[in-house]
Amino acid sequence: MKLFAFFLFCLFCKSFAADLDRSWWKHTIIYEILPFSFKDSDGDGRGDIKGISSKLDHFVDLGIETIHLTPVYETSMRDMGYDITDYYKIDQRYGTMDDFDELMAEMKKRDLKLILDLVINHSGYKNEWFVKSVDKIDPYTDYYVWKDAKEIINGTPTPPNKWRNIFHYYDGSAWEWNEKRQQFYLHQFLPEQPDFDLGNENVKNELKKIITFWLDKGVAGFRLDAAPHFFEDKEFRDDSYDRQKDQPETLEFIHEFRLFLDDYSVKHGGFERIYVAEAHSDHATAAKYYGTKEYPLTHFPYSFILEYIDQPMNGFWFFWFVDEWMEYLPDGEVSAWMTQDHDGNRVGSRVVPEYSDIVTMLSMLLPGTVGVYYGQEIGMLNGFITPEQVRDYSGGGGRDPARLLMQWDNSTSAGFSTNATTFLPSNSDYFVRNVEFQKKEEFSQYNMFKDLSALRKTDTLKVGRFDHFPFYEEDIYMLKRSHEEHEIFLVISPAQSVLHVNLTRLMHNPPNLVSVVTASTNAGYSRGSTLDRQSLDKFKFLPLSAVVFETNRPKNEKKSKESEKDDNL
Repeated sequence: MKLFAFFLFCLFCKSFAADLDRSWWKHTIIYEILPFSFKDSDGDGRGDIKGISSKLDHFVDLGIETIHLTPVYETSMRDMGYDITDYYKIDQRYGTMDDFDELMAEMKKRDLKLILDLVINHSGYKNEWFVKSVDKIDPYTDYYVWKDAKEIINGTPTPPNKWRNIFHYYDGSAWEWNEKRQQFYLHQFLPEQPDFDLGNENVKNELKKIITFWLDKGVAGFRLDAAPHFFEDKEFRDDSYDRQKDQPETLEFIHEFRLFLDDYSVKHGGFERIYVAEAHSDHATAAKYYGTKEYPLTHFPYSFILEYIDQPMNGFWFFWFVDEWMEYLPDGEVSAWMTQDHDGNRVGSRVVPEYSDIVTMLSMLLPGTVGVYYGQEIGMLNGFITPEQVRDYSGGGGRDPARLLMQWDNSTSAGFSTNATTFLPSNSDYFVRNVEFQKKEEFSQYNMFKDLSALRKTDTLKVGRFDHFPFYEEDIYMLKRSHEEHEIFLVISPAQSVLHVNLTRLMHNPPNLVSVVTASTNAGYSRGSTLDRQSLDKFKFLPLSAVVFETNRPKNEKKSKESEKDDNL
């Protein structure tokens, strides 16, 4: 009888596994929101969860399928929410748990998925677990990384080693003395962010409860914040910064938690829940965060290679940036391209504004998943911050210019709030760079983004062949995606002067007729227009521009064999 019951259970689990949508994350667009900068619903000058709920149709219009929400947990706000005091509560600055539940319900109606930041390298110093750890109250005594002083010199304790913290690498120790406990604790970031001992079984069990709590609310997965820092050198040797990151134990830990997540997906069915790794490491090391089929880790680490574009480039450099990462991509895995995020400058401000279009177009047409940062759909740029307006205390205000208010329209506070006094200011260009204005303009970044998003729904961009080429003499970069009879070309001219290029000479089996899908706002080509062979022979590129062509788009896209194969795994 017991054997029969076990057999039925196995069939039950297998049935759920077969029903899982295992491919949704392989081609999705993940849109990162900073809740305090996106939309204010109650006029207090700070963005909130209800504000996000009020703008969900914005994502539907754009063709966005997945939202990544940076921390909304209870926090002391020393690092803009990345210092969590309670993992089970919504911070009152953003609303209530009822507001979050309403957000999930409204997203489900629109077939949108939500990814949360999972901040588990450290907690906030006001977290109850840390307070009890200071007091050596079990089981919390060893929840964090505590070490004795190396020595006492003239009554002053010296840190266990010479490790530096990330935010103040040159002048800040990674160790903080706690007078009450008479020990140092490790903080790889701020002193207000003590590091967990993730090898502690009690800590791991607590974290699994947290993950289950949010999965039960319907979230589709988690971004593993600061993944390379989960473990540090067990011997605490002090000769290298690398002792603090990318340790073998980190991969073992993620593997354990991947199995836990997969088990949840199988038991609950519907779709596969995912882990996304934030891994600012060299390419070879970052690629390890995929794991293998036999030893799975995260579903993908973000590739930050396009975030390193910080100066004008020629065609070869575009090719090199992409190829540099693709060489390390394991077989059968998908890339996840990021061009900007909350920790860096917006791409148009790193180089010149025209690069907002160029890099967005490139990332959207590369194979795999793409991560976009709020406001990227309208080409938002960094803004100006006065000393009085600094909110990024951990980074000295350096990250604030890329975190300014989302620009909805040209009304008060860029349509972000009815209040003229806001947590962070608006960028001064919001009168002409905003969603409402760009929706009405033919040559706008908003409509360009929509064109690209719609194109990503084709099998050609989901599973099609990828080729790319630099052309030295013409100084252009060409990307080609192809599937059956459908071909898509992206051609970028990084030159700062007008170019006339014979594109047919550069295309293998050039088509007789192409249709313009979309173009950078400065390119001068209308979407939907057609170009014959003669036009391609004498194609005119305006400075710093890019154009997307296609041939023979199928009228009724059928599900590809590759997609069906994914669903049947």
